[in-house]
Amino acid sequence: MGRTGIDGKQITDNSITGDDVDESTLVLKYAYKAKYSYSADTQRVFIRWGANGSNLTPGVNNRFIMPAAGKLKKVLIRSDATPGSTEVGLHKSSDGTEDISTTAVETQTVNLSTANTVVTATFTDSASFSASDIICLSVNPTSNHGNVDLTIILELQPF
Repeated sequence: MGRTGIDGKQITDNSITGDDVDESTLVLKYAYKAKYSYSADTQRVFIRWGANGSNLTPGVNNRFIMPAAGKLKKVLIRSDATPGSTEVGLHKSSDGTEDISTTAVETQTVNLSTANTVVTATFTDSASFSASDIICLSVNPTSNHGNVDLTIILELQPF
């Protein structure tokens, strides 16, 4: 049976299987949670993967290896403080580079002026990465960070 041109966006149940599906068109959504507290000042921090917390400079705790090519779609962010205008940045580096670049690939600004309220930083297609890249997120508020929760939505290509 030949492929019917069905892509991942059209599949809503498990009634389509085997050769009916063109796996190269499927996109995998991946949600990751992160949490940190920082109230010393308003410096940019780099979020840790796999452990709560943040660092003022990117290092070993801030790297996440991408298993496939893809892009950062959005970051949901919430603080128990009022950080105000806050930049959320995607940073990356490729093989052969020890740490994450401190220059963001893309930065989105959100308004966190209301405590305990979720806002969304939506990224463009420029927030992309290749398989085996290491990525990191930074958060840079105008007022103290507070206790911050993030949900990071990545879109991965099939691997």
